[in-house]
Amino acid sequence: MKFCISLGKIELKYFFYCFLSVILYIYIYYFIVDSKENNIINEHELLYSFCYYLGYLLNFIPVWIIQIKSKKEEGPKNNKMKERETQSSHSIEYIYSNPYDKNLSKKNILKFLFMCFILLLIDLIESTLNIIDKRKKDKDNNNENKNESQVYNDDFNIIEFLIIFLVSKCDKEVYYKHQNISFLILIVVESIKNIYIFIKKEVKKDYDISNIMETILVLIKSILYAIFYLYIKGLMKYNYISPAKCNFMIGFITVPIIIIIYIIISLTPLREIIDNIFALFIEENINAKNITFLITLPFAYLILLFVLNKIIYEYTIYHFYIPILIEYFVQNIFKNLESIERIILISSFFFELIMILIFVEIIEINYCGLNENLKRNIELRGLSDSISLNNELNNDDDFDE
Repeated sequence: MKFCISLGKIELKYFFYCFLSVILYIYIYYFIVDSKENNIINEHELLYSFCYYLGYLLNFIPVWIIQIKSKKEEGPKNNKMKERETQSSHSIEYIYSNPYDKNLSKKNILKFLFMCFILLLIDLIESTLNIIDKRKKDKDNNNENKNESQVYNDDFNIIEFLIIFLVSKCDKEVYYKHQNISFLILIVVESIKNIYIFIKKEVKKDYDISNIMETILVLIKSILYAIFYLYIKGLMKYNYISPAKCNFMIGFITVPIIIIIYIIISLTPLREIIDNIFALFIEENINAKNITFLITLPFAYLILLFVLNKIIYEYTIYHFYIPILIEYFVQNIFKNLESIERIILISSFFFELIMILIFVEIIEINYCGLNENLKRNIELRGLSDSISLNNELNNDDDFDE
């Protein structure tokens, strides 16, 4: 007799990716970005952006390691592979050193540049949100409200998931009953949570014009992130760009742009509002802690961005939602929240996590026909049909003889 709930196909590698991303998120947000102690990173908005994009650029390290490894392993086979490639295009094996990732069409290059622009726009929105948040904190400090509890911010990650889900449906991707139901429950839980946040801010009379602008910016950011993730998935799947090389290409475009923007802003009056590159070199910023953060943060993003792309590449874009959900949880759990808010945050996190695990079939529901169209059961039915068909053909051959 089957249990009502069982575990589906579990790959330890995927859970290792998720565990590694959690460790990196905690280090980045708890110790550096959202640290209670000021440091050179959380005091300089554009410096944080530079370290973030430098993490993309540093993906040349895994690209270089993979190329060396592939040359050693596939060196003796190169001649045979070339012969096979000329005989049939279907015999090309796209791993990491495929020929198509070296050349993109002009149309694809323009798309890639546009996606880099979207990523920079997302970063601009996040910087604006951080500036608004800092001004609120300064206002609270001036009003001697340092111990006042905060209302945690929802980044509308469900909007990203919803857009990806709908776009995939339009792309004729098939979803089954267990996926539709789990997705619907996920939407309901997120909606209830967002309504609670809105009401909480209204009760605290904290929902002014800056909050309305903040909500609009977060919504735009979520839509742009969904577009970006869908593009990255397509870039790796259809253009055969490896996860590491995909990140390196983004860093190659964005790092010079962010440096130029940093210098331009530092030479204008905006340096008083946003950031000033020349303020980095004052004596109080040059200490062991700040130097350690400046070195480790780009490498932390190197590993994190590589792992996230590997999840999309090796699994599905929906598996990517779990690390994003964890990121949101980590960012908010360390804030000064009321007990009821902390309970809602923790309970909604675990509930949403269970729903997404059902969606990607790591958890299986074995009643009400919800397990009928699991990928594993579809494959078993296909194998059974294939065996029965072969048996019928063999019986027909025996009858003819």
